Amino acid sequence: MFSYILRTSSSDAAKIGCGKPRPSPEEPAPPESPFEPDADEQLLTRMAQMMEDMRLDIVGRFEKIVSDTVKQEVTAALGPLDAKITSHGETITDLECAADDHSERTTSLDATVASLTARADSLARHCEDLEGRSRMNNIRLVGIPEGLEGARATEFLPTLDRAHRIPRPKPGDGGPPRAFIVRVTSFHQRNEILCKAGAITPLIHNGKRISVFPDCTSAVAKMRAAFTTVKKDLCSCPGVKFGLFYPAVLRITLPDGRVQRFEDHSAWTLLNPHPDCTLLLLMNRARQPCQAL
Repeated sequence: MFSYILRTSSSDAAKIGCGKPRPSPEEPAPPESPFEPDADEQLLTRMAQMMEDMRLDIVGRFEKIVSDTVKQEVTAALGPLDAKITSHGETITDLECAADDHSERTTSLDATVASLTARADSLARHCEDLEGRSRMNNIRLVGIPEGLEGARATEFLPTLDRAHRIPRPKPGDGGPPRAFIVRVTSFHQRNEILCKAGAITPLIHNGKRISVFPDCTSAVAKMRAAFTTVKKDLCSCPGVKFGLFYPAVLRITLPDGRVQRFEDHSAWTLLNPHPDCTLLLLMNRARQPCQAL
């Protein structure tokens, strides 16, 4: 069996060897075909081209797979964002419309508020003026001891239209008495009382000093009180007549007959450069009896 395999192998080898005669060492080797290198190069080129095509195909497929995957993920992620952006855009549009409407309303309200403010100021001035004029017949008496009028003030002052103390709590022992508000029947009677009280300064009753003032509102009283220093200066000027008219208008008559009016006490400084006034102020500064209009 083993010899048979050897024989078979020898015969196969002989057959294989006979397929192509082996050149003898003495014979020169046949020249190589000139076409074989080109064939190899073409083969290599085709293989390289095929590999490049395969690479490009693989890369393209991979990129397509990655692109599709990323696109799906991005699309899935951007869907809610698009909805939110759309919702926010609608909200912003509504807010812009509301802001425009509010701006128009605010502009209209500003004009309305300005008009109402002007009307309120005008009404306040009118109310102040009406209240002040309603007190034109009133006189304020300061210094009358508490209880001196008895149970009824009108019986204490029977010739007057109305009399009462200011509505505030009764002061304790040693406290200043409350002022008396007296209403006379006519404006001329009120002016006569004020003039006589000013001529008898100081006015003493039972050892107590009593002051007589016109009854004014708090705002008018503050404006009139601002002219106190000015009136003191005018009292030092001989030949100068002055008067404080309602609500707080200072009228000054110079010795030459010229009349000047001032509604602001600070305007008194404008008189200092005036030659006549400068002369008057530099003259006798001793206090002399004032002459009121």
